[in-house]
Amino acid sequence: MSCARLDEVRHKEIPKVAEPLEEGDAKMFYAVATKNGVQYRVGDGVYLLPEAFSFSMKPASPAKRPKKEAVDEELHPEHYRKYSEYIKGSNLDAPDPYRVGRIKEIFCNIRSNGKPNEADIKLRICKFYRPENTHKSMKASYHADINLLYWSDEETTVDFRAVQGRCTVVYGEDLTESIQDYSAGGLDRFYFLEAYNAKTKSFEDPPNHARSSGNKGKGKGKGKGKSSVSCEQSEQEPPELKVPKLRTLDVFSGCGGLSEGFHQAGVSETLWAIEMWEPAAQAFRLNNPGTTVFTEDCNVLLKLVMSGEKTNSLGQKLPQKGDVEMLCGGPPCQGFSGMNRFNSRTYSKFKNSLVVSFLSYCDYYRPRFFLLENVRNFVSFKRSMVLKLTLRCLVRMGYQCTFGVLQAGQYGVAQTRRRAIVLAAAPGEKLPMFPEPLHVFAPRACQLSVVVDDKKFVSNITRTYSGPFRTITVRDTMSDLPEVRNGASALEISYNGEPQSWFQRQIRGSQYQPILRDHICKVRMPRSGWGG
Repeated sequence: MSCARLDEVRHKEIPKVAEPLEEGDAKMFYAVATKNGVQYRVGDGVYLLPEAFSFSMKPASPAKRPKKEAVDEELHPEHYRKYSEYIKGSNLDAPDPYRVGRIKEIFCNIRSNGKPNEADIKLRICKFYRPENTHKSMKASYHADINLLYWSDEETTVDFRAVQGRCTVVYGEDLTESIQDYSAGGLDRFYFLEAYNAKTKSFEDPPNHARSSGNKGKGKGKGKGKSSVSCEQSEQEPPELKVPKLRTLDVFSGCGGLSEGFHQAGVSETLWAIEMWEPAAQAFRLNNPGTTVFTEDCNVLLKLVMSGEKTNSLGQKLPQKGDVEMLCGGPPCQGFSGMNRFNSRTYSKFKNSLVVSFLSYCDYYRPRFFLLENVRNFVSFKRSMVLKLTLRCLVRMGYQCTFGVLQAGQYGVAQTRRRAIVLAAAPGEKLPMFPEPLHVFAPRACQLSVVVDDKKFVSNITRTYSGPFRTITVRDTMSDLPEVRNGASALEISYNGEPQSWFQRQIRGSQYQPILRDHICKVRMPRSGWGG
């Protein structure tokens, strides 16, 4: 980074105030504060660090495990697992999600020389409660929407340094669309329908001033020649750009999880997919009826295209050079996985070679964008040699590229799953940034830095401690599944009940009577007397 660019970045990071309003109570009030290039106005919703303020209701302490019993370790070598302080996959030590507040005042204290101390910016904040912050505790959050808040008349003063970003908080009754459509319309959107009174432990109708974020506090009226900014201007989001969707080829597609993520982001349209395992390919077809799904060896298909063929043996049209704008895929990971004790055998070596096949697709089609996903050990395998060769190939093709490790649990998956991601963009395109995490997760599972040749690499992610939403748990995902008995084999059954959590409502969607598929159980034989 050049010195000029570095100075520009550092200048943006310095908090500043603007548009002075009026002076009073040894304070100077402002309409705007800026940090990291983001403007914050009176009336805006903001994310704050969890320690920025506390609530009247104290969270219940998690149940502690019983003390370790004195046993013969030689006789019971696995006994320690029952009493270890650390439970693999546990999120008991996950941080709280961001506090959410609405800016009532922006001010700096007046120094003894009569000038405002603009190096120490303060915010007067109206607190919002999440369901788990009320007396109903964590149980309430499982049933509520993940972006539901409660208004409160509690206020507090915080340092501007505690602000972590902007968010939108609206009164649900004021929406001109359904809450579901509003929530799905963008990130960082919250709503409230009630107010919470911590003293009486009761839920009430929100007061009139809560329903309109135009309540500007000291920002009302005019001061020093600056007029106040209306609520509509303050909370107005930038117009959504209509970008043509990228024509995408998904290699090693499975049932289509990677493509589905891009579809939900609105950036791509998967026109072709390659998946050799027929059950997964059929699932992809059901989820994406407009996609041409090939169930052949990817090397054979590429050879056909390179030899000038327009269709395969089944008459399916093959994508030609210039057709593919984005290439994505997760080459088989068995050879790189640290869980595979046999990753040096011939079969694993063959699986590893499919990374080269995937890069060959990139070399031939030269898409505008490229994404490779694999297990975390991909970046460390053979002293990072595979990673370095992958990046070298992409650079030799002329691509800009970057890599990083992401934790899927921070994006709403109910499990610990670190994944290596390689991104590349063609010359003239803007190399995408990695998305910021949305959910808090166990810190122990979020060690995402990578050391290559004694150099430490980190991604562009800044939310390394907290995030907008709580952790998604196994209970969120599976508590509505009906009981199945040994040998249950019906491929389609009903849920026999309503969804119990926000996550389950998202999975079921708007279907009138959603069908539960593949909720089966293998036949388990009764335990024999052998082995005790």
